[in-house]
Amino acid sequence: MAATAHRVAATAAGLALLGSLAACTDDGVLALEVGDCLDRAELAGPEVTTVTPLECSEPHDAEVFAAITHEGDFPGAEELRVEAEERCTAEFEGFVGVPYAESELSFSVLSPTEDGWERAGDRESLCVLLLEESVSESLEGAAR
Repeated sequence: MAATAHRVAATAAGLALLGSLAACTDDGVLALEVGDCLDRAELAGPEVTTVTPLECSEPHDAEVFAAITHEGDFPGAEELRVEAEERCTAEFEGFVGVPYAESELSFSVLSPTEDGWERAGDRESLCVLLLEESVSESLEGAAR
């Protein structure tokens, strides 16, 4: 999917906040899928144009654990953020193995901006685990 009109804003749940993200190529943010492991540093800064998924056996400090599809008209950035964080929190236990409130892990949400929503039809928020230290395995079922 061409992603030049897509911009993804990041919101935070827990301890960390990612910068704004813009997907412009096949290795952009819009190509990310549940289970993709990432280098958190690629998600930092005011704008990111590419993200390189890593094998989870490679050192990484971020992992996509859920994708949330939104319906209808753009609800506004704040309402979209709240909905995405609530739904990511609900999905957390199914992926990690413990409820978010009991976990040592934090997450952030990557959600479409109004421009991406309107121009490119981007309706998906990604839930991304954020780690303080690198690991070389998926956190699916980690119960941490």
